[in-house]
Amino acid sequence: MTNVQTILIVGSGRLAMHLNHWVSIQKNNSKIKLKILNWDRNQDPHLIKTFIQQANIVWLAISDSAIVSFYEKYLLGFDLTTVHFSGALHDDRILCAHPLMTFSENIYSDDVYSKIQFAITGFEKLSDAMPAFENSCFQISAADKPLYHALCVVAGNFPQMLWSEVSKICTEKNIPFSAFEIYLQQITQNFIFEGSDALTGPFVRCDLLTIEKNISALPQPLKNIYSQFQTEFLK
Repeated sequence: MTNVQTILIVGSGRLAMHLNHWVSIQKNNSKIKLKILNWDRNQDPHLIKTFIQQANIVWLAISDSAIVSFYEKYLLGFDLTTVHFSGALHDDRILCAHPLMTFSENIYSDDVYSKIQFAITGFEKLSDAMPAFENSCFQISAADKPLYHALCVVAGNFPQMLWSEVSKICTEKNIPFSAFEIYLQQITQNFIFEGSDALTGPFVRCDLLTIEKNISALPQPLKNIYSQFQTEFLK
């Protein structure tokens, strides 16, 4: 007998888009038959009740602030496996499967999805929340979720914020930011393969003269950020 899992995906943002594509990949590689229903707040609010009665798993691909209220309004009391994908939120009533990945407005190549790892809280096997998914996963306790999510933000968002500031200055000074692209790609690869040994530049050399010249030349907010890096990492 074919094992059929009916999954209701709630949401219409980037994550929901990627999840829908992700499921389409899994359908072709699994003996489990997946039936997908989609609902978002732009649809008939009465339709959600019909979908809930048909589903046995609900994926909440919605903003962190909406997860608990949606669960309590629509799902409380139903015998459903409910999953959210927030790295920061914890609620004992809802399983968490946080994909450690950034999701853009464009679909990725299929091989990217199979490499994504999940941080899970509230259950043991990823397949219990995401049938047919064979991605690697690791446990994060509820107590450690704030720290885990902070690390995701620091690692994933802070470099991009710095690069955005650099890009703006390059535009103002007619410096082609495209010249930085191969540099950024290489330093990222170097860190992945070499860890902290990949670091180069005046901080490694303890070149205080160059550091002071850098700080003097930079506009805000990079001036303050650079100075703070000196305070924290050159002791």
